[in-house]
Amino acid sequence: MRTAIQDTPAYQLSVDIASTPFGLSLRLISYVPTARRPEEQVRFQGKFTDDELRALRGAIGAALTGRSVGDLVA
Repeated sequence: MRTAIQDTPAYQLSVDIASTPFGLSLRLISYVPTARRPEEQVRFQGKFTDDELRALRGAIGAALTGRSVGDLVA
């Protein structure tokens, strides 16, 4: 499943999450359509468990609500 995170005329950033036999694959992909040779670039990729992605979701949620990530552990 690919979802756009940022999309401007000069820059695009998307996330691709797919299920694999070894866990969930997460990739952050950038694309600069105005580049001399435009092509997608994988900026980050990794395999994660469901719990690890939930922890990432919690950290992002904490940042959006102004809580500290340490508050998630309590």
